[in-house]
Amino acid sequence: MAENKKGFNYKLYAVVAVILVAAVLAALTGFAFKGRYIQFDPEKTAVNYADTVFQRGDGYNAYNYTISAKSEKYGDFIRIYYMYPLIYPGYEPGMDLDDKANKEIKDNGFNNKDKYASDATLNDDGTLAGRLADAMYPVYVELIRTYGWDDYDSIYKNYFSRLAEERKAIFGDDYLDDEVMFTAFESNVTTYGNAVTGTEQVIAEDEKTVIQEKSVGLYQQRYGEDYKITVSCVSDAQVADLAAYKAALDPAVLETYELTADDITDAREIIVEAALEDGTAIGTLDVFVVRIGNTWYVDNTATATNGVYASLLSEIAA
Repeated sequence: MAENKKGFNYKLYAVVAVILVAAVLAALTGFAFKGRYIQFDPEKTAVNYADTVFQRGDGYNAYNYTISAKSEKYGDFIRIYYMYPLIYPGYEPGMDLDDKANKEIKDNGFNNKDKYASDATLNDDGTLAGRLADAMYPVYVELIRTYGWDDYDSIYKNYFSRLAEERKAIFGDDYLDDEVMFTAFESNVTTYGNAVTGTEQVIAEDEKTVIQEKSVGLYQQRYGEDYKITVSCVSDAQVADLAAYKAALDPAVLETYELTADDITDAREIIVEAALEDGTAIGTLDVFVVRIGNTWYVDNTATATNGVYASLLSEIAA
């Protein structure tokens, strides 16, 4: 069982909370922007996607390489389909909150501090935010174990619904916004990744405060302290029957990505392998990539990553 020490100093975090949250949200955009260059090449797209999953069990950021991030920034996709319906009662995906017709829905959103924020919310020094993230981590781990990242819909719906409940219990109010939701969720993503890889001790600028404790991760236990995993392409083949491939895609799912099957002009099946320095293979992933315009995207509706979590990461515990 991996030693899972969070070691996160939430009071120190509170000092830089606004900057951190802004960086977290901007990182999604930056990650996607960088990915666009990688995504001119189908093999690089598949390898980078798989590397994100194998190295830290990070299916969340891997989605930046997928068709789900084609039309919306991935952070906006999550807001539209999973956050806003909880923040704004009566909101439906695609609704323009800046439209005068939806002014009442926007004004009554739980992100309205004047209406919903208690003193606990307004005066939190990071301690309560830390309690919320800690409370949600076992939920995150269990959702990954139950659904795997292939079913992001179940993960997001269950996680954010539970987060709203936990936050109300901890803060004593109904306040809720996307920064609260992203901060807790991405903290859990990071903690999970650290449980996979282990962490080094991090000291604050005062040279005394420990921001992060040193911990031993699952991979260190399994492969040694200085393990190194390399992900590479071992097979690349064009999908023989593109018409049949496109016909098998779910139009309703594609619609949430603002796509149709007709937007796809090519598809490839790329097998990638994760191996240790001595060449020992620890896992493979069959990645389907599709071309839309000049860019390649992982088809997350056809690529199954759950086997990686079941075979490599099942020992991760909250």
